[in-house]
Amino acid sequence: MTAVSARPDLRVLSVRRPWANLIVAGRKTVENRSWSTAYRGRLVIHAGRTWVPAAAELSRTLGITGFDAANGSPGGFLGTVEVLDVHPAASCCAPWGFQDPDTFHWVLGGAQPFDEPIPGLGRLGLYRAPDHLLDVVLGTTLPGAAGRKGA
Repeated sequence: MTAVSARPDLRVLSVRRPWANLIVAGRKTVENRSWSTAYRGRLVIHAGRTWVPAAAELSRTLGITGFDAANGSPGGFLGTVEVLDVHPAASCCAPWGFQDPDTFHWVLGGAQPFDEPIPGLGRLGLYRAPDHLLDVVLGTTLPGAAGRKGA
């Protein structure tokens, strides 16, 4: 009998641009959501089509450059981060954490951008990574996988 290796339960979150680009660059360490999750671990960040001018303005205000033009902030699957914690907004997580009622702060760390964005459509909610994307992540982000590249 042969053993079947289990594939990790890797999830994807679609985020508007340039928020997604800032997250994968390791600059934005909190994502604001109207819902909580028990999910912890590696998360693929997908940059959606929608551009948020206020995000570009906040990054400029904070002295973060390179995220102020839609054509310089690509869409698609950009890389991974670690979901470290999720908690209700409570006058914390400045400057990225919004303090609106019913907002949850997803605390992120360990950003690892892909070498190049991977084209693809996002979805609402937290969803399972498709197999082709999981192959890329397994080849680029897991310990001991240095030098391997996925399809």
